[in-house]
Amino acid sequence: MTLPGKKPSERGFTLLEMTMALVLSMGIAFVIIGLLQQQVSFSRALADFRFLRDEAPQLNTLLANIVNKADNYRIHNNLSDAKNLTGAVRSNGRAIRLRFRNPDGTYDQAIISFELRSGEKQLNFYYKDKNWNSWPNNPRWTISSEPSGVDFDNTTGILLVTLTGPKGDEITYAGNPE
Repeated sequence: MTLPGKKPSERGFTLLEMTMALVLSMGIAFVIIGLLQQQVSFSRALADFRFLRDEAPQLNTLLANIVNKADNYRIHNNLSDAKNLTGAVRSNGRAIRLRFRNPDGTYDQAIISFELRSGEKQLNFYYKDKNWNSWPNNPRWTISSEPSGVDFDNTTGILLVTLTGPKGDEITYAGNPE
């Protein structure tokens, strides 16, 4: 088939047709680049809030279970103060000392402390049962190494635990022992 006004030997595209094809191709390329850029931004935003999305809810569940089993707590500036029962505070505490009543009327104790150990910020759990005379030097286990800050507060009469993530994201949980 021959186009009107063209000889059979002059097959091909006109300048207008080539221009339209290039414009459409460039438009599609720009849309694809825009979508890729949006996907990268969205992925970066999800990664920035990974602490709030993944770690913080698990920490809340764990801390709520531990604190709710205690019959008493006291907030301290640091681990050393908590072990020695000195320097109790109502806000900006980095350690909380918990007391657990046993069925026989005796007490076990625990400390949850946010501290710097081996150059790493850690939320640690120390435990001392009724048979031990002194606190262990090393934590029984590390609850998490993800937070960049943990603040225990009781200025409102309710225990508030504020967790700060590595990107500065912050969430506060409330709870009290039984």
